[in-house]
Amino acid sequence: MSKIFTFGEIMLRISPYNKGERVIQTNNFRVEPGGSESNVAIALANLGNEVGFLTKLPDNQLAEVIYRYLRQYNVDVSYIATGGKRLGLYWTENGVGARASFVIYDREDCAFANLTFRDFNWDKINKNAFWFHTSGISPAVSENVSKTLEEIFMNLDEGIHISIDLNYRTKLWKWVEPNNRDLIKTIMLKLCSRAFLLTGNETDFQNALGFGEIKKSSDILEIYSGIAKQSFEKMPNLKYVAVSLRDSISASENIWSGILFLKDKSEIRHFIGRTFNINDIIDRVGTGDSFSAGVIHGILHYAENPQFIIDFAVALSALKHTTRGDASQFKQCDVESVLATAGSGRIIR
Repeated sequence: MSKIFTFGEIMLRISPYNKGERVIQTNNFRVEPGGSESNVAIALANLGNEVGFLTKLPDNQLAEVIYRYLRQYNVDVSYIATGGKRLGLYWTENGVGARASFVIYDREDCAFANLTFRDFNWDKINKNAFWFHTSGISPAVSENVSKTLEEIFMNLDEGIHISIDLNYRTKLWKWVEPNNRDLIKTIMLKLCSRAFLLTGNETDFQNALGFGEIKKSSDILEIYSGIAKQSFEKMPNLKYVAVSLRDSISASENIWSGILFLKDKSEIRHFIGRTFNINDIIDRVGTGDSFSAGVIHGILHYAENPQFIIDFAVALSALKHTTRGDASQFKQCDVESVLATAGSGRIIR
């Protein structure tokens, strides 16, 4: 059966057990799997899509934790490669009020960083895939992964749609010398050249691709329209650009929305998503992944209704702010309920 495949690193996330506690003060931690592309896989599977996940895991009991985690969401793990020294880790501390969230990565020399193109059965993947998703996090992990992704994109069948969440992470691009940061944009432009869908926020487009700085404006739509125009001009296969919009009042309160740009022949059309005022945020990690998953799901099932695509993606990611952990826990009916009630939070009886 045809599947959506996502490609990336999945790690163990370590965070203080109780909301509001700091890493340096607590002795009790939650340990649970997490990672951008696995979050997208889980969100899409929860929405009823057939999804396979591609990564490389070491042959130990920590990897078994990952397998069990993915299987419970019906994500196909049969394509995962085995080998390497270790599983990556990352530590998170959720922000509250004026205190921002932060992340500490511990993923150097992990199994994923050292994977190769030959670790996967690409004949089988090409036969079974109709969509391939990854993010800008993957090439940032190591030069080896960056080169492997280039090889993957050269060998994916032309009929497979590619989506990339730009996901720029300053802390991860350690293998690129500080005086050669323009190399990041060169790498990302090359990887995105085959993209059918790009997602991200304004900062992602600027840092990963160098887009969005040509014209300064206080008009948000004008800014993002310029980013979309540059993206469509540089990437001939690009059909959609989705930009998440976050107005951060504090770490606990955000105003959340998004814009979808659609290239329709020579015309670029735009659709602005619904706006949600999210109070008392439980966990911001993975909200962008839910946004990307919502856009992908929308394109696959509601391509004739672009306004619904962006409304759906914004609503799904708004819901993700309300639960702990990396991945979305919501189904199609949950999102439809939020859209039907305009996110009022009224009891469903």
